Amino acid sequence: MTELVDLKNKIISLRQQTRRGEIFESLMPQISFELSQLTIQPSSPVVLPTNGKQFLERVQIYTQQGDLQAESMSNLTNSAGISNEDLKLAVEQLANPLPEYRDAGAFLFLSDAIQNDLLLKEQLIWLTDSLSSDEQLFSHILEPENDAIYRRSFSMLILSLLLFTQRTRTKFMTLKQLDHVINQVAIYVMLERDTRGYIGTNGWAHAFTHVGNALAEILMMPQLMRADKLFLLASMLAGYRELKKPLVMGETERLVEVAMYAANAHELYSDYILLTLKLWRKDLVTRRTLKTEAQWHQLYNRSRFFHEIILRGAKNVPKQLYDYADQTKDYLA
Repeated sequence: MTELVDLKNKIISLRQQTRRGEIFESLMPQISFELSQLTIQPSSPVVLPTNGKQFLERVQIYTQQGDLQAESMSNLTNSAGISNEDLKLAVEQLANPLPEYRDAGAFLFLSDAIQNDLLLKEQLIWLTDSLSSDEQLFSHILEPENDAIYRRSFSMLILSLLLFTQRTRTKFMTLKQLDHVINQVAIYVMLERDTRGYIGTNGWAHAFTHVGNALAEILMMPQLMRADKLFLLASMLAGYRELKKPLVMGETERLVEVAMYAANAHELYSDYILLTLKLWRKDLVTRRTLKTEAQWHQLYNRSRFFHEIILRGAKNVPKQLYDYADQTKDYLA
């Protein structure tokens, strides 16, 4: 964890430099350098929740009281709503590899509770703090692929719903809490290396789709300064650059959608994305020959990114980005 703490401090410092206008073109190279200093940690046992049946029994009680599943808990009220203990149970079940407890259980329970305004402000604050904690978002993140991906990925998915609530309905987060969430989302998208989409009988992991949802919500916040949005965009692109396994289940489409939303919102972001695309192409020209499976995955991940830009159509993409992607598509094919 010491290595992770050191990285976080350096990344937060880069965000502050971006805010002060001290770095722009060098932002991604500096992030990439810090990421290159990380070492893969040996696998360690993943502690998984064991109280799935207990949680589903609790959900059933809410179902009987307020027809939770059929009416999305609309008959419940905040004052007689969800207990803190059951909220904690739900958060723990987000880490369950079994979809009956994670997807059909915890995710739907929390999603309905958030979207139907069934949580008290204090509960929304607690839930945001819990899901954006290091223990949730960075659990085993520097290790080879393992079952901790569910805890990380589904924490990010619920965070995206909380960010949506913050943006559109109830501004329950303090500036300090939102600032913390932005740092954690940025660092997460830099560090996540588990690209798996649908995993056997355990269902979707889909970390990069989920983080795309969270990034989109933050980028759509009108009050957020452009430097912070630029930093998040740079974090996403820097993390994507480092991936050594394929994204093949719709994740790249989601990330390109997020990037193009930003690019269309302001020329600053469009300029930065163009710098990134040129840097990616320079990587490949400098490398010349690809020798490893990881290098080939990096090539094809980037190729998919370029082609998704083109597929969005010239009318939906800033001209400089569309033209560059179109001109270089054969080289990356």
